[in-house]
Amino acid sequence: MAASGSDSEFLTALGREHDQATTSAPVFVTALEERIERSKSHWSELTQPSQCLSLEDEAAIKLENEELFKTLERHPEWGEFFYYFGDHTKVLGSMGLLELGEKFAEGAQAELFHARIQSWDPELIEWDQESGREWVVKVFRKGTLMQHLQQQWPNGLFKMSAHIIEHTRLGKPLRDRHYCNVHCATLLEDGRFAFVMVKEEEDLRTVIDRKMLERGRDCGPFQKEVVEEIMYRVALGMDQLHILDIVHRDLKASNVLVDPSPDGAYLYCFVADFESSVGVVGSGFWRAPEILQACRDKNVSKRPELFSKSADAYSYGMTYYEVLTGRVPFQDHPLSDQRSLLTDLVINHDLRPEVPEHVDDWACELLQWCWKSDPNARPSFEDILSFIEANSELGYIKHQAAKRVIFMSLDGNVVR
Repeated sequence: MAASGSDSEFLTALGREHDQATTSAPVFVTALEERIERSKSHWSELTQPSQCLSLEDEAAIKLENEELFKTLERHPEWGEFFYYFGDHTKVLGSMGLLELGEKFAEGAQAELFHARIQSWDPELIEWDQESGREWVVKVFRKGTLMQHLQQQWPNGLFKMSAHIIEHTRLGKPLRDRHYCNVHCATLLEDGRFAFVMVKEEEDLRTVIDRKMLERGRDCGPFQKEVVEEIMYRVALGMDQLHILDIVHRDLKASNVLVDPSPDGAYLYCFVADFESSVGVVGSGFWRAPEILQACRDKNVSKRPELFSKSADAYSYGMTYYEVLTGRVPFQDHPLSDQRSLLTDLVINHDLRPEVPEHVDDWACELLQWCWKSDPNARPSFEDILSFIEANSELGYIKHQAAKRVIFMSLDGNVVR
């Protein structure tokens, strides 16, 4: 999830964390606190960091949020994306009861909770029961002004919502989804804004960390075939987001949610954490050189054009590196403690992570293509998918290649 954190934190190496666990790790009251602390190495930076507010300020923001939410709910095109939950005798247009459960993750901007929805619609209740669908809620901190959040929502978020709603009404099947299902937005009784999402099993970075402990640090976390399938599914998700004009801005393994197949042989992957993407400036060395330069020049907030689809392709290369090696970018580099010098080498001397010798030549070629310094020289995700299809021998990828030609717009035309 997007949350603020200093650049120096992100270079904390996984191996170093384990080596020092018994000597320098802080004492945590709960396992949740320990997970949150470890997650800080993957937190992204925000354009508007959280601020401490008085109770009076929070009360005023609550009233302002309620007025804006009512306006958004009445929008003629995508108002149905904004749902109220609560007692239907008291809340006009309530969709049911939303009960927050245990908190399982946290960042500077928001917290994630397990949740239960008691819908007034019997069909939705039946669907949840039959499919086993579960829910999570991403709740922004009290005092967060919706007007500011609204500036962070990509336009494609509502295009995506309208696309799903319209196809559901018409009974049209949707192609396989490879991005996280952001079901709706809501406003809690205390004035906090939240996104309601379908629960996935866990994030890809957590899976990588566990696999590295199981397999050892001398090899990558996955077999070659699993790597190819994971990265193909991630590319599918990014391609779908780009078709909807959503630039992710913070692609990395911790922002990919996964569900294992019933037999555990492979992972279903869903690109996540794009719903407030305009509010983040990426994470550490997952960021493209042009964004690193703007951060160094302290004018990144004035350069929105830098957050492009080609910058996402660069971050995809770094995510591919995570899946191949289990490492975060440059975690073992000799200059990892000299961030300024390392950043200069990335920007001005085309320094990139060292790829292990066991990686196939075509995968190395794809990485170098994604890591081009010139944004215009990087591949689109359509290019990436075609490249993987042309080189992989996996039956799943060959099958997907044969049918990967359709992504319907609301008027029924193919969007490409």
